[in-house]
Amino acid sequence: MSERADARIYDLGYRRYEGERRGVGWAPVTVWRHTVQRVLGLRRPFRHKILPGVALVIAFVPALVYVGVAALFPVDLIGEDILPSYAAYAGVIAAALILFSSFVAPEALCTDRRTGMLDLYLAGPLDRNRYLAAKWGAVLGVMLLMTMAPQLFMLASYTVEGAGPPMREVPRLLLEIVVAGGAIALFYTAVAMGVSSLTTRRAAAAVAIALLLIVPNVVVTSVVQEANAPDGLAVLQPAVAEELAWRVFGDAHAVEEVANSPVARLSTPLVVGAVAGWILVGVLVSWFRYRRLERS
Repeated sequence: MSERADARIYDLGYRRYEGERRGVGWAPVTVWRHTVQRVLGLRRPFRHKILPGVALVIAFVPALVYVGVAALFPVDLIGEDILPSYAAYAGVIAAALILFSSFVAPEALCTDRRTGMLDLYLAGPLDRNRYLAAKWGAVLGVMLLMTMAPQLFMLASYTVEGAGPPMREVPRLLLEIVVAGGAIALFYTAVAMGVSSLTTRRAAAAVAIALLLIVPNVVVTSVVQEANAPDGLAVLQPAVAEELAWRVFGDAHAVEEVANSPVARLSTPLVVGAVAGWILVGVLVSWFRYRRLERS
């Protein structure tokens, strides 16, 4: 019988949970808060804060610049030639939305499955539906911060500076900002979460999301213009989300090339239906994927 080395215990003790104890209903709220912190890199090393920080900067800097221009120039010089319309802001921050959707949002779903945390979540008071709702809510919340907050800041600043719309038009414009910003945020969230639900690898999800948000815009435009395909194919373009903002605000495209694009020639009901379709597909893909996902 071989001689054994002496067993040693380096840590001994039990630490009681001393925080506030809440009901089962708070479980999704806790997951939502933790996910927001994770995708923003909060309480994590600095390298995890770079990409979400860059996305937020890209989303907010244009609004700061436009407000600064409005403050420096006389009111009668402020117009479409100097400042873009609210409808155009979705296109201005498209890079920020694609960056966040591709390289940050997959952190919400992929990591839990790769590390086995999903099993721990589902072993507690959470079920799959509430887990997904919390994850979607976290990503959507950050998306809304990028799509709505800069425009609300612009509206408030323009109003204070006297460069905004008449006060009687402010409620309508406020509603348009909420509707357009909410639809665009939900669109990008659906794409990111739908793709991320299919893989545990963040890099694979990032590449797939980026390609899905960029390639169809180029391919469909080329097919319609070069092969005389019907304009209806434009519903496959992620650009329908930006086009929806133009329809909500009722503005005309300032750039002729954009005004003559296939997506701009779609009817408003078709644009709304296309955006709703993209969102529905993202919801169904993630829901079916997690419904059928086997626990380890």
